[in-house]
Amino acid sequence: MDTETKLKQWQQAELIDQDTAERILAFEKHQPAPKKLPLLLMIGLIFFALAVFSFIAANWQSIPDIAKVLLMLSLMWLFYIIAYFSEKKNFGYPLLFRVIGLAMFGATLLTAAQTFHFPLANSVLPWAMFIAALAHYFYWRHLIYSLIGFFFGGSVLMSFLPNIGWVEWGIFIAVTFGWFYFSKNFASTAFSWILLFASGFMLWGLVDYDSVLWPIWTLFALVLLLFIAPENKQQMIRPLYLITAGLLLIVYLAIRGQTFISIIDESHWAEAIALSIVAVGVLLISYFKFRALMWIAIPGVIGLLLFDETAIGLAVIAELSGLAYLIIAQRQNEKLGLGFVYFIVVQFVIYIIYAWERLDMSLFFLIGAILLFLLSGAAWWINRRKEGVKP
Repeated sequence: MDTETKLKQWQQAELIDQDTAERILAFEKHQPAPKKLPLLLMIGLIFFALAVFSFIAANWQSIPDIAKVLLMLSLMWLFYIIAYFSEKKNFGYPLLFRVIGLAMFGATLLTAAQTFHFPLANSVLPWAMFIAALAHYFYWRHLIYSLIGFFFGGSVLMSFLPNIGWVEWGIFIAVTFGWFYFSKNFASTAFSWILLFASGFMLWGLVDYDSVLWPIWTLFALVLLLFIAPENKQQMIRPLYLITAGLLLIVYLAIRGQTFISIIDESHWAEAIALSIVAVGVLLISYFKFRALMWIAIPGVIGLLLFDETAIGLAVIAELSGLAYLIIAQRQNEKLGLGFVYFIVVQFVIYIIYAWERLDMSLFFLIGAILLFLLSGAAWWINRRKEGVKP
């Protein structure tokens, strides 16, 4: 819809007067029109690029080794130069050219590694792409660079396997923490937080002590981020803590209940007790500082409940935590979406574990619905009594 038509609609709706509409229209008419490349020129450039790449591919083996690397490096700078003039002269898509330039940077590294027979396992290739993507993000602040950085950050973690050292792990933590601390939007903050959480899984290969509780320890360790994050960033990452705590409960319940195979033995009693004590500390910290995140302390009892071969304790904790979250969130007029999704997933997991061959699915969910209605009614009745309204 053109500007003139839009202005007429606003005038008819009495949002602006005639004089304002004329001044806006005059201003828009004096704005320079965006420059666009002619269609035939764009098609010609595409065919020219295909011809160049085809020629390079056909003669790749005959090109000297150093020339291969310099060629890819030249293509990288070519696209960055095009992106610069594209933004300055207002034509084309600067973002696309920069992304292609970043891809050429990766291709340069890969070409150098293959040409000079550098090892790709535990190499600097994912590290270089991770750092380059973060540099792009902090300079241009665009979502696409966050996605690329997240992908290669995960690649760095995977490149640690099977051999991992404290130095590499520490550098990764430092770089990812810097990304988290200086991020300003939700996407990059969430991506960096997820990578920090995923780094906790590397402790399985980094520490001689074999434990299935490293993810929970990692979640509790990430509570420290809340003390250095400003209020707006705390609001961003709160759902991440709640979602992760819920997923941990569901995953441990599914594994323990479905397999009935012991994934923890008597030698881990001390760790399970220590984890529950830390959970109490997390609960107290959350209560006084971040009350909305008190729920993340619940996975701290998983270590003790894993010794129960029937997994009934885990099921009860998962069920009651879901119901309690819904009731309290409803009374405090908070969003219920996460709670409902968590509650439904828990119902499916419990049904698969305990009632798959014993109870019809419709009857099982009918019982769950009745229970939820009764508890919701009780919460509503108690709330009305506290407000002084007779039911």
